[in-house]
Amino acid sequence: MTAVSYLIAGMVVWGGIGWLVDHFVGTRGIFAGFGAVLGVAGGVYLIVRRLGA
Repeated sequence: MTAVSYLIAGMVVWGGIGWLVDHFVGTRGIFAGFGAVLGVAGGVYLIVRRLGA
């Protein structure tokens, strides 16, 4: 359950930050997509680092 929460939280937080950047820059979803991918990558990193999976 912890691993799933790391993935979801990373995607939501970094995707949200990307959405905010999209809003201020005027693009349509480019940074939100990058942010979501970055969030998933960060979540996988945390899973491997903290849980040793």
